Amino acid sequence: MTSTGTPGQLPTLLLAHEKARARAWKEKNMRALDILLAPDFIEINALGRFSKKEILATLLPSLTLHEFIISDPRMVVASPDAAVLIYQCIEDITIRGQRISGTFHVAAHYAKRENKWVLLVWQITPVSC
Repeated sequence: MTSTGTPGQLPTLLLAHEKARARAWKEKNMRALDILLAPDFIEINALGRFSKKEILATLLPSLTLHEFIISDPRMVVASPDAAVLIYQCIEDITIRGQRISGTFHVAAHYAKRENKWVLLVWQITPVSC
């Protein structure tokens, strides 16, 4: 994902990146996910903390994403090369034979590296009822 246009386009760009990430998960597209994630990527979810290598080698093959709906996205710009996209989502997955669905908060931390935005840290947390 290249950085083109004005800074005002960044929220749209990062939201498109998040949708591409979800699509890669749904399709179990390892190549697409590999391109979207920074080399030092970390994911934090209810199952634990995972490196990019662990995501691609272990989690992606064992997790089936049925649905991922993004709502209420907001962006915080930390610097010209760092931004965080925050949103709620409805996620429906199957992991280890167990179907899990619910509403979650997501914080997706992006970094601009070599003139493209990559996902550095992705954290998903259940919404408290």
